[in-house]
Amino acid sequence: MHILQVLPNVELGGVERGVLDLANGLIRRGHRVTVVSNGGALVGPLTEVGAMHVTMPVHRKSPWAIAALIPELSRLIETMGIDIVHARSRVPAWSAYAAARRTQKPFLTTCHGFYKPHPASSVMTWGRTVIVPSQVLGRYLMDRFRVPAERLRVIPRGVDLSQFVFQEARTRGQEPWRVGIVGRLTALKGHVIALRALQLLVQQRLPVRLCVIGDAPSSKPQLRVTLQRLAYALGVAESVEWWGTRHDVPACLASLDVLIAPSTYPESFGRSLIEAQAVGTPVVASRLGAFAEILEDGVTGLLVPPGDFVALAEAVRRFIDDEPLRQRIIHAARRRVEAEFTLERMVTETEAVYQDCVKRPRIVIWKLGALGDAVLATPSVREIRHQYPEASIALVAGASVAELFVRSPYLNDVIVYDAKRRDRGWRGFRRVLRRLRRERFDYSIDLQNSRATHLLAWLAGVPVRAGYNRRWGRLLNRAVTLPRAPMDPVSHQHQLLREAGFHPNGTALELWPSPDDEARATQVLQRLGYDATKPLIGIHPGGSPRWKTKRWGLDRWASLCDRLQEQGAQVIVTGTDAEAAFGEILTRTTCQAPLVAIGQTSVLELACVLRRCQAFVTSDSAPLHVAAAVGTPTVALFGPTDPARHVPAGAPIRVVRHPVFCSPCYSSRCRTLTHACMKRIRVDDVLEAITDCRSRMQGSSILTRPSHIRN
Repeated sequence: MHILQVLPNVELGGVERGVLDLANGLIRRGHRVTVVSNGGALVGPLTEVGAMHVTMPVHRKSPWAIAALIPELSRLIETMGIDIVHARSRVPAWSAYAAARRTQKPFLTTCHGFYKPHPASSVMTWGRTVIVPSQVLGRYLMDRFRVPAERLRVIPRGVDLSQFVFQEARTRGQEPWRVGIVGRLTALKGHVIALRALQLLVQQRLPVRLCVIGDAPSSKPQLRVTLQRLAYALGVAESVEWWGTRHDVPACLASLDVLIAPSTYPESFGRSLIEAQAVGTPVVASRLGAFAEILEDGVTGLLVPPGDFVALAEAVRRFIDDEPLRQRIIHAARRRVEAEFTLERMVTETEAVYQDCVKRPRIVIWKLGALGDAVLATPSVREIRHQYPEASIALVAGASVAELFVRSPYLNDVIVYDAKRRDRGWRGFRRVLRRLRRERFDYSIDLQNSRATHLLAWLAGVPVRAGYNRRWGRLLNRAVTLPRAPMDPVSHQHQLLREAGFHPNGTALELWPSPDDEARATQVLQRLGYDATKPLIGIHPGGSPRWKTKRWGLDRWASLCDRLQEQGAQVIVTGTDAEAAFGEILTRTTCQAPLVAIGQTSVLELACVLRRCQAFVTSDSAPLHVAAAVGTPTVALFGPTDPARHVPAGAPIRVVRHPVFCSPCYSSRCRTLTHACMKRIRVDDVLEAITDCRSRMQGSSILTRPSHIRN
């Protein structure tokens, strides 16, 4: 993999040294690393370990400067073959996020602090995975930024134990005890608390010197002068050593007798703490933020209340006076560093996050409505899972079709988008959008092809958005324009999957009813008086009220029922509540009333009923695809639509069709007012097709059932 890390500069801070350590570890494992920053002291060390550094003004906070960097970063990502974009700071994260989205690459972040919940900081929670160095920072992001726990990865910073070597025994003469404090000279690091604690120790006539490692930020050089004046005012100026910025960190820490970290603001981690523990220097820290995770009070270090310089001085004195305590703590601390805070472990866990992006993408599939179309989407869902067996796959489904996918073994989640009721209007749209943004999907496979789904995927920041190039197709970045030649519905979807980078090769439809669905279907049949000794033939005279041109005449359905029952078959009529009138008409107009199951089954219960049928007759409607999914031989009556576009390939379907000059017209109103395409279909044609289906079922293993239905 080729990893791009982006941060403002590469000076000698803890974050920057972490970038260097991670780059070194990844390169040793065969990966490539490029770092983009405004430069700094660590450019040389980065290039020495094999990383490439590219200087860009990513430290600039101006919105115009951030926007100007997006094209340049995008070109870098494409020309360098970057696989993953990893942002390490807020300001450059904005341009890095936009460039990653433009180039369709995964975007990760590492949060290094307790950011205020401000819009400027929100970009750090937009990563596909958000890495944090401590549990306490992870909980903070969950509470204040609503980051889902499943998108957080706690990866503590690590110590290179080959550089930070443990010193078993130290010989002490008459030299003063060296108490060190590491960090930039800011009020948050607790330098004032350290000076006041030093005053107490000096007043107790203890031989102590405070070693201040670090310097003031270049933007605030007066901070060092302010602290020096305070040291003079407290009478401890001669007991303070101002070491400034140091490059020999292991040697500096090893030369100390105690390291203190009296921070007054919660720290997200404490790199200097674990480095001091690695070399055998005991640590006293504020009981604040991540320090309480790194140190176990009295076991691997000492914790004191933040801002309490009296307690800080007392803790330092304990280490001076109690040598057994000191030895016990430094050995326990070293063991914990070896177990939990090694550089090797940090690199391994970060590499696993990168691998997760490549091998376990987050995929969202869209199928909001149309029951038949939802059944036709099942092969695509299966093929996506087969290519990415470890991926997290979610389906955004409409309320009318969600039940079909609840038990699918190929999905991790079903997100219901009820645009007509619960999620109606702008508020509902925003609610669904917030859910999608929290998930941070990598792929959007739009099988719905609607303006709403295209817009939701774009607003949710999904890098790869595949769909059909119609209805706001400009919001897609992998738009498919299909050939005009007729294509069966599953192959139609597979064209889209190939454009998105998948390799589908299976066309079988599937459904996943539960044992309860099977039991309820049995109860419906028993209640209707089903005779298991007779062959069962299903018919579906209804269909979408919008497509009355697809329907066959009820008089012909009645005649078909009579003819089938004369031949010794039992006929069961299916349909929805809205089609109850059809059942009443057929009951009145047939010689022997069929079994009327209209409005008595759910879709999955219907699948269980159809599986028991020897044949099923329907027009171009949703039950056609339900029957195909359960492997029931089906006779499909087609008129105004083209079976080449709607009949799934490989399904046991016999099409009965008598096209006329205007078919297929795809019109919900017959322009000739004759409905000739459907009226030309005779009852004898349908009976012949049913007989053919039944004979093939009995004599061919191809139609052996159950087919692709799962319980």
